[in-house]
Amino acid sequence: LTATDTQIITVTDNESPTITAPADVAVNTDASSCDATGVALGSATTADNCGVASVTNDAPAVFLLGTTTVTWTVTDNAGLTATDTQVVTVTDNESPTITAPADVAVNADASSCDATGVTLGSATTADNCGVASVTNDAPAVFPLGATTVTWTVTDNAGLTATDTQVVTVTDNESPTITAPADVAVNTDASSCDATGVTLGSATTADNCGVASVTNDAPAVFPLGTTTVTWTVTDNA
Repeated sequence: LTATDTQIITVTDNESPTITAPADVAVNTDASSCDATGVALGSATTADNCGVASVTNDAPAVFLLGTTTVTWTVTDNAGLTATDTQVVTVTDNESPTITAPADVAVNADASSCDATGVTLGSATTADNCGVASVTNDAPAVFPLGATTVTWTVTDNAGLTATDTQVVTVTDNESPTITAPADVAVNTDASSCDATGVTLGSATTADNCGVASVTNDAPAVFPLGTTTVTWTVTDNA
């Protein structure tokens, strides 16, 4: 005679899966944008003794400038999980743009051969991730003639761009002249006119310098009065 009974043996998977995230990724921002889309992350490497059910990650659709940590998760058929991380670095490699103000034309300051307090205007700038600073190398005092001013824009990534503006200073201040004192002479001996008359020197001044001083005196002065015109010409 016999009798039977049963025993249940339950085998459970308690071995977690393994996962290795893809290599870190470095990309540039999209054109005219401060983030990156369509980033190729690659694929994680996984393994499990009883089979992998799913592999997921928490990557955003749009990666912001800087570093983003992507967490990859593997789940096996027993519901056990494991994680690994991948770093995505987005760099701004797009230079800013700058348009310098229009060229400027000014007159020299009164009684001076240069110009101060010149209003340059403002440069127009743009950048995909923001402008950090706008500078120029304009002097405090602009000399006579043309001076090139270089404007520089720097973005938040340290990238730069330049443009130039020309400041032209013109001398529009006439020189001054004072003729020598009037002269009275006698006719030359046995003559009705005078030669070798000593006229003296004119007194002149100019903010940017005198180029020449001339007069229209004749070599021979006739009897009576002759008006001599003295002319000063400055460097402008």
